[in-house]
Amino acid sequence: MTAAIVGAPRRATAPARPRIDLRVAAIALAVVATLARCRVFGDPVIQIDEQFYLLVGGRMLHGALPYVDIWDRKPIGLFLLYAGFRALGGSGVLSYQVGALISVWATALLLFAMGRRIAPPGGALAGAILYVLWLDLAGGEGGQSPVFYNLPVVAAIATVFFLRDTAAERRGDLRWPGMAAMLLFGIAMQIKYTALFEGMFAGVMLLAIARRAGRGWPALAGDAALWIGCAIAPTLAAAAFYAAIGHWGDWWFANATSIAKRGPGLRSATVQRVRILAYLIVPLLVCVPLRRWLGIAPTTASEREDRRFVDAWTAVALLAVVLFGTWFNHYVLPLCAPLGVAAAPLWTRRTGRIWLLALVGASAVWGQRVLWHHQITRGDARVLAHAAAAMQGSRGCAFVYDGYPAFYDVTHSCLPTTHAFPAHLQARNEMGATGIDEAAEVRRIMATRPERVMVMGPAYDEENLAARAELLRVLRPDYQPIYAYTALKRALIVYGLKGTVHTPPLLEQPGADRLSPLP
Repeated sequence: MTAAIVGAPRRATAPARPRIDLRVAAIALAVVATLARCRVFGDPVIQIDEQFYLLVGGRMLHGALPYVDIWDRKPIGLFLLYAGFRALGGSGVLSYQVGALISVWATALLLFAMGRRIAPPGGALAGAILYVLWLDLAGGEGGQSPVFYNLPVVAAIATVFFLRDTAAERRGDLRWPGMAAMLLFGIAMQIKYTALFEGMFAGVMLLAIARRAGRGWPALAGDAALWIGCAIAPTLAAAAFYAAIGHWGDWWFANATSIAKRGPGLRSATVQRVRILAYLIVPLLVCVPLRRWLGIAPTTASEREDRRFVDAWTAVALLAVVLFGTWFNHYVLPLCAPLGVAAAPLWTRRTGRIWLLALVGASAVWGQRVLWHHQITRGDARVLAHAAAAMQGSRGCAFVYDGYPAFYDVTHSCLPTTHAFPAHLQARNEMGATGIDEAAEVRRIMATRPERVMVMGPAYDEENLAARAELLRVLRPDYQPIYAYTALKRALIVYGLKGTVHTPPLLEQPGADRLSPLP
């Protein structure tokens, strides 16, 4: 499908544009993507989310069932994807990062193909490069879910985009290619449900294109039913599987009910997150009105339609960010794709080229600074290895109250709870939304006296303080710190149960030797 999209011809009414060697574009994008992301290759602690996805994927290979044995809200497709990376052997860290690199490259190539319909080849390439580089700025340097689901989403959007070329010849019969596009959206939604918004946009556009090209209403109604069926088929398959094994209620609660139960974040934290999102979005978003200010008008009717399509896609992606309302920086990642294409026409003016090149240069430099900063403030493979060494001499399950889910993986620890993602037990907005009493679960775990406990401190503003109180009630009298890394925003500490520690503590960074019990 990708090859067909990349090679799609212009409409006969449009003037021929300079041809560009697609192999050169593919090579250029591969080089840029590799250089942009190589700093994190092999780093197992890039983001807490993907640490958890890899943990779940690995445990699935040993029989664990998401939503039952390990609880989370993400669709099953995301965990199957990470299980596939784990099945390739080893820790799975490099496998998923290479998979993410391939996904980024393929997505960018599709964006280039779309961009050259509305811009010179240089602008199309610059827009695709912006997509690659902007991921580093928005938390997409590793394997966050949009890094993977952007590929089927963009492939589906591009399919609809290029179908307008042949819709008249088909007399509006877009049934089969439309089914392929909507199935891609169905796959994307089983990686993350937020793809729903762009899927609805694509469905509406398919109906409009088919009707405009002469498709009759009865046939169009049949098309719509088939397209909707393709879009929801992967989700229905997942639901049917869980119903067949007697866990429909677990699937439904995790994938639907629990989402509505999450509480709002603190106002101050929300304001800060919105501010960060604005910093990430505005430099790209301003490219759309800048086209008008610079007088960059379409030269043909078909190009005008192409730009309207891209701008509408951008508006829907932006609306999805606003409606979802969690405001974390990685929710910008799906928006980077349409914004990259929308920026491409700026290349036709000198001022626009300067702006695009400035964005490319700034994002390349700043992105690497962000990655370097993350490795200092979040830790890296060395920090994880030192923390894992603290497990020496211990037995039973470790407990990650706050910190790295990857700690379970590298130490081959069993899981002391079905809620192994730390925030599910200690985030304030999760109180009453996970199907358990979070503070009571922490109390239960600590009553088993796990011999190693990973904690971060001090408490953060949005923490469930009742859960932390249950932790500290046992941690303070019965445990001692045996590893600490204090260069993070909050100190990462591994505690050992007294009587089980037989090695001197490893306390990294200046002042760590004066570390007091966590408040």
